[in-house]
Amino acid sequence: MSLIRVTGGRVYDPANGIDGEVRDIWISDGRIVAAPSDPSTPVARTVDATNMVVMAGGVDMHCHIAGPKVNAARKMRPEDKRNAPKIERTKHTRSGTTGSVPSTFATGYLYAGLGYTTAFDAAVPPLAARHVHEELHDTPIIDKGFYVLMGNNHYVMKQIAANEPQRLSAYIAWLLGAAKGYAVKLVNPGGVEVWKSTGGNASQLDVPVTHFGVAPRQILRECSRAVMEMNLPHSVHIHCNNLGMPGNWRTTLDTMQALEGHRGHLTHIQFHSYGGDPDDQDTFGSRVPELVDYVNSHTNLTVDVGQVMFGETTSMTGDGPLGYFLHKVMGRKWFSADTEMEAGCGIVPITYKNKSLVHSLQWAIGLE
Repeated sequence: MSLIRVTGGRVYDPANGIDGEVRDIWISDGRIVAAPSDPSTPVARTVDATNMVVMAGGVDMHCHIAGPKVNAARKMRPEDKRNAPKIERTKHTRSGTTGSVPSTFATGYLYAGLGYTTAFDAAVPPLAARHVHEELHDTPIIDKGFYVLMGNNHYVMKQIAANEPQRLSAYIAWLLGAAKGYAVKLVNPGGVEVWKSTGGNASQLDVPVTHFGVAPRQILRECSRAVMEMNLPHSVHIHCNNLGMPGNWRTTLDTMQALEGHRGHLTHIQFHSYGGDPDDQDTFGSRVPELVDYVNSHTNLTVDVGQVMFGETTSMTGDGPLGYFLHKVMGRKWFSADTEMEAGCGIVPITYKNKSLVHSLQWAIGLE
């Protein structure tokens, strides 16, 4: 058993009640262990962490670092890379480009530099899974995984409409296994299919999806049920309908209730916590307290923030109608794609401005 000793660092470990203590950390075979009882135990390596913070590695549970949407964004945004710092080849690193959509090697280096150990891409169509694995294999240092898009999958909707819960569960299990994915992702359930077939959207949870006769509420309920019954490590990962629209907090609350007690994770909830009238931007505001109260009183729910950071970025989403909406609002270039019978995507450059009322409110709502 070879031991590594990290000494002199200021340790933060809330799970074990350690808040800034200067102490040693012992590691054996990749795991943190208790200090050896015998002071003469040989130490293979000592790391001096004096004046440094020692804490658990970060886990990015929702990112976009691989897959067709990311590669399309890399190609459509050369100007983003020209203005961003370059990563030069060195004795220990490969070269790469950065910006809002870094190259694969740069992605690994940048995450590691921020103290992250793990990242999950949140939107992978099953048809693209093989190449996503190849990209993730090319991304160094960090552990990787991804969520498989299913919220607008034709077979999923057909089995829900036919009231075939066992077939639905079997298909979800097979799809996760075939794609080698980690979790089930629902993006704008039903809305992406409506966008692809009619150019519309699914703004109401109880309006059936065109050609399928199944409503978003049913997709949410049945997929969350299947995931919970299979006891998957991560609950169904939900990008709610009506992202970014004033008044969408009601849709978010309806989505939580549609789970009917099944586990669910609502992602980038900042974008889904708005009050106001969709036809009157002057009424745009926060309805966070109502959602916080509901989440805190329902243990089946978890959320992440989706914090807005000011500056240039690239919106990459599996929500096709949202991509088009952002294109119309921003007036910038736009990419949309249809993954047959499975999913879609939209890509638009965005500059979040601290002098913009809407962007500043989004930033504040995220903090709230």
